[in-house]
Order: sequence, then C-alpha cells, then structure tokens
Amino acid sequence: MDFKEHLKKYLNEEQIDLLIKSFDNEPKRAALLNTRKMSDETFVSLFPNVKPHPLVEHCYLYDKNEYDLGKSVYHFLGCFYLQEPSAAIPSYLLDFNKEDIVLDMCGAPGGKSIQASFKMNNKGLIISNDLSRERCFKTLENIERLGIGNIIITNNDLSLLSHKYQNYFSKIILDAPCSGSGMFRKDIKMREDWSYNKVLKFQSLQKELILLAYDMLLPGGEMVYSTCSYSYEEDEEVIKYLLDNREAEILEIKGNNLYQDINLPYGVHTFPYLFEGEGHYVCHIKKKGDLNQPSLRVDSNASNFKDIYLDKELSFIQKFGDALFGFNSFIPSLPLFNIIRFGVKIGEYSKGIFKYDHHYSHYLKDFERTYQLNDDELNKYLKGDVIRSSIPKGYVLLLYKDIPVGFGKSDGVMIKNHLPKGLKR
Repeated sequence: MDFKEHLKKYLNEEQIDLLIKSFDNEPKRAALLNTRKMSDETFVSLFPNVKPHPLVEHCYLYDKNEYDLGKSVYHFLGCFYLQEPSAAIPSYLLDFNKEDIVLDMCGAPGGKSIQASFKMNNKGLIISNDLSRERCFKTLENIERLGIGNIIITNNDLSLLSHKYQNYFSKIILDAPCSGSGMFRKDIKMREDWSYNKVLKFQSLQKELILLAYDMLLPGGEMVYSTCSYSYEEDEEVIKYLLDNREAEILEIKGNNLYQDINLPYGVHTFPYLFEGEGHYVCHIKKKGDLNQPSLRVDSNASNFKDIYLDKELSFIQKFGDALFGFNSFIPSLPLFNIIRFGVKIGEYSKGIFKYDHHYSHYLKDFERTYQLNDDELNKYLKGDVIRSSIPKGYVLLLYKDIPVGFGKSDGVMIKNHLPKGLKR
C-alpha cells in the first residue's frame, strides 16, 4: 500500500491533496522561552518579527531564514529551547504542578521534558528516559544549557522495570517512536524511507508502550500519547487498542482551526496546511480513579555541605563518587533506573579541591562573587580567553545582561576561564 492510499482510512481526496502539497512549504520553527532567564518582552524586542504560538504560552514561531536562533548567544545562555511547533502541543495539554512525579518515556532530546520543567518552575520531579544512551546525552546537553534542575535523565528499557512502578506517576508523556511521516516536510529522507510495513512495525511497538504507560500511571493521573505520524494505524488504532484492553478515559482536546476538523474518534491531528508546524497526532488520556499523589518530601541535608555555595532552592544534595548533585526535594529511591544525570550537577572534588560545574552556573540565579561581562569580554570568554579583573580571589559567576554565562576563577588580577572545552566558540 502506498502513502496516499493508506491515508484514505480517515482523509478524503481533497484533504490528502492539500496535505501532500503542503510538504513543499517552508516549515516554521518555534522558540520556547526559559522565563527564568528571559522575559517575553525582552525576547520580542530582540527578535521583533516572531509571532506567538497560537496555543502555547511563552512560545514563538519564527522563520529560520530570518533568525538563525540556534547560533544566537542567547541560545548558548539557555534563554530558549528550539523545537518544531507541533511538538510543543503534547506537554501543553498536561497541567503540570510542583507536586507531580512525571515520566517522559521516550524523552530524548528532551523537548517535552524541558517544557514540563518550565511549567513546573524547576520544581517537582521529571524522569526523562530514553532507550538510546547516545540520545540521552542530547537531553543532557540541553538541560545543562538551560540550567534545569528537576530532571533525572535515565537510560532504560522500561518494560524491564515497569513492575516496580505500577500506579506510580501522576503524569506521563509518551511521544512514541513512529514511522515519521509527519516529518516529510522537514526531511526528504523520511519520505524515501517510508513504507506501510514500517507503519505496522511501529504500531506493534506503540501498542506495547501505551499499555506500559497506562499501567505506570496513578489512578486519576493523566498522560499524552503523541506521534509525528499521519498514519491512522499508529494513532487512532493504538488508542483503540488501549481502550479495548484498559478502562481508560479519553479527554476532549478543545477544538480550534489548527486541528483537523473531521469527526475523528480520539485525539487530534495537526497538518501543515492548517498549522505552521509539522504533522503531529496527540491524544489526552486519563486513568480512572481519584488522584492521590504522594507529596515529594523536602528533607534538607544541604547544611552538611557548608564549604560549598548552595542555591537556596537546593534542599537535597546527593553524592555519587566525587560529584555532588542537587535537587529541590528529597527524591525517593528509584530502583532499577540507570541514571545519567540526577538533577543539577553542582560540581566535584578533585585532589581535595571542589570544582563547580558548568551545569550549576546556568542553574544559579546568584552567587557569592559575580562579574558582569560587556560584549567584548563575552566574546573573549566564549573563545576561552581570560578576563582582566581585580575581583577578589575565588570562583566567580560571570553574567551577561544579568544572565549567567559560566564560571571563572579569579586570582585577584584576572579571571581564569572555566568554560568547558567543547563549548568554546
């Protein structure tokens, strides 16, 4: 069965033609603001031709030919996360709060976990998991740059540990692996690689994952299921499989003209001819029952680390080897999870001396010694050069327009550069 023929399961000829023609249009991108670092007003003043995402707060659509935001210094400083506009919708649907224990099942490169963290104001707990260890490190790069401290990155096959986490998570994000037809406009290779057999192969995996997700969800908890596929087999049929096997409730997604306006049984589609993003399917699901989520305990042990500057929001410090990691509350044990990053990495001991980590510099709002960089000094720092300054000896948090840039260490005459080698420009 070819691509056009298989769409007839839920689209008519006119809709299919509109969809296929839209693949040749130039896609938009989206910038999701990290409002801990930059306000909407500042962002719009810097990039005046962006326009607000029609659904998602603090998110803006832009033309990459006009603004190459990925090369902007503000991207380096962690002021925003760049994503595809439709990809911002799944996390938008969940009403995250600081008490939530969230699981992002197929999390890399981290966009939906990051959006959840922004909505939770860096509080609560998010486990951002991915089966690919290599892709987990893409998530790590992003959370370090953005200064996020409430995410635990894990690398697990969840089917091997789900028995330990039945009825455990208050929110779950399942952005399932799929055939990728929703990315046809973005990547021509996806078009060439598509086959109906590929659709059916992914459908089998998606059915396993959605039951796994539902069983790990607390009674009364909510989840989103999403794919970047146009295939009915990977979308509505997977939801039908869930309903046939579990007593799930499908929540209405309020209609508007961004979604496919036909009478579909579950969830919604975004299409490039209706919305400036790529193709996404999203379904909002609730587990029957009353939500009774356990509160995250705030058992502080921060006073045990008196020689280290600790942000006031970091109440729980965990030591792994010589490294210290911080979290905003006491975290329950997470048996079987293979942890790559536990909250924010504060730093580590080397030969008895504590060295602060770059991740921590982007997490902090303040520090015992700070230094404001001008434009010239910022360029020098990003190249790895020292900064001439008579600031008192010790670690210095360098700022640019009050946004943390990174650490340096002063000897009273100059600030030695502590920017990681891989980040120097």
